[in-house]
Amino acid sequence: MIGGPTYGKNPPNDVVQFGIVTGQHWRPLEELREQWDFAEESGLDSAWAFDHFFSLRDDEMGPCLDGWTLLGAMAERTKRIQMGLMVTGLTHRNPAILLKQAVTVDHVSNGRLILGVGASWNEREHEAYGIEFPSPKVRVDRFGEAMEMFRQLETQERTTFNGDHYSLDNAPFEPKPVHGHMPILVGSRGKRMMRFIAQYADQWDGTGTPEEYAEHSARLDDACREVGRDPSEIRRCLTTDAGLESEDAFRKHVADYRAAGVQTFLMRIPTGPVNTTIRNIVEKVIPELRDESSGN
Repeated sequence: MIGGPTYGKNPPNDVVQFGIVTGQHWRPLEELREQWDFAEESGLDSAWAFDHFFSLRDDEMGPCLDGWTLLGAMAERTKRIQMGLMVTGLTHRNPAILLKQAVTVDHVSNGRLILGVGASWNEREHEAYGIEFPSPKVRVDRFGEAMEMFRQLETQERTTFNGDHYSLDNAPFEPKPVHGHMPILVGSRGKRMMRFIAQYADQWDGTGTPEEYAEHSARLDDACREVGRDPSEIRRCLTTDAGLESEDAFRKHVADYRAAGVQTFLMRIPTGPVNTTIRNIVEKVIPELRDESSGN
């Protein structure tokens, strides 16, 4: 892995990284174990699950394990890869309790957690489990408050916080993250969310065509400048299942998005055993791409 582990911080900007995303709907536990073992043993940089309570496919009755409990198990099972959820909905839990869960996984993994968070989007899921699903404006307001709470809980011995939606009263918070800070990943393109990403995030997961990705990334650069932050401090990521049909398709996919500024490529792999094409991409193509990015 070029540059070595970078737990607790972003790797250098010229280092390209690769990971897998294994949304756990319709994936039995043994299959998830095999896929994460593959990520660990093949030299990938990270593995991700998601934070949903039932299948996002047409049939809601498909099996779907809880993301944070699963991460705790995978943190114990693996020793090298970074890990996270793509992404945790902040409406699902009290943010202070979420951060306690995250720090616990961070310690179990010896500091390998990336905290992926978002404002939440799945109205049906909230309806099914009786979770309040406020308006987009309120969800974004709550997101901003949660990010500030995270920062204070991570850095202060005790925290008192009085927001419009969340509060803390002289709240202790120990232990702190293993490396003092857990990298935060956020995926959004909304104007107000972009501002919060500029203020608080370490990584941004963008979407769209290469041209659209570059356009959204430029908007994030502008938001960073507005809050007085260097845009290069936020690593640019892309989660997609594109390019996995062949080795050549993956090479082109990476080249196109590297030109748009992507530094971390996260592959949504299909259910079932890791197929031959993905094995070839991970074991053959990705090392070649790493060498090219490092100038070897």
